[in-house]
Amino acid sequence: MRRDSRVRRATGLLLLFGMLMLSLTGCLRIHTALAVSPDDLVSGELIVAALPVNEQDNGPPLTIPPELNDRVQAEKYTQDGYVGQKVTFSELRFTDVATLVESVSEANQYRLSLRRAGDRVTLAGSVDLTQVPKDRADIQIKIAFPGEVTKTDGDEDDGTVSWSPKPGAVTEFNAIAQYSDSGGEPLMKWVTIVGGGALLAAVVAALLALIAHRRSISAERAQASGTRY
Repeated sequence: MRRDSRVRRATGLLLLFGMLMLSLTGCLRIHTALAVSPDDLVSGELIVAALPVNEQDNGPPLTIPPELNDRVQAEKYTQDGYVGQKVTFSELRFTDVATLVESVSEANQYRLSLRRAGDRVTLAGSVDLTQVPKDRADIQIKIAFPGEVTKTDGDEDDGTVSWSPKPGAVTEFNAIAQYSDSGGEPLMKWVTIVGGGALLAAVVAALLALIAHRRSISAERAQASGTRY
């Protein structure tokens, strides 16, 4: 009985490994868009998808840690023939981001960490695409920082750094940013890079309305005080 149990367990592991490798050696799409805030919270989205090998193929399997369920949502992704999942999240701590990346990387292909020291935030990560054919990958990584990017091996544009890792190799990506006081900038940059113009307009309109309302109340109170005296 023990031998049969071991055989079944080994067979199951081989099947799981085979399915994972099949997903990785096919056409793979990974799109990451993140925004880092001055209070060390991260919001954004992650797309992991592949071209299906048959009608039952739903793309690379992803597992969301239970402790992040209240801040992470996963939904089915289908675009340009790719199938997989789109994961969106808001206000994750740096340690939460590392946990999330590890959970969606069953074979440790992806790594990402963020650390803060004083007013400086450091990003370090890597993507292992050694099992992906050179003509079968669409990998994009974009991260918006709350300040000036002082050092990076990616392409930097006004505080947003992007990388396009190449298949057939392990790509490391790094960046160092100096925090500023512009707390709203990273969120706006993230909204821009993920194509949320309507959301940005709604947020700005709501903020302007709130400010106008508060000013109106202050003016009325000041007028009332002046009338009394």
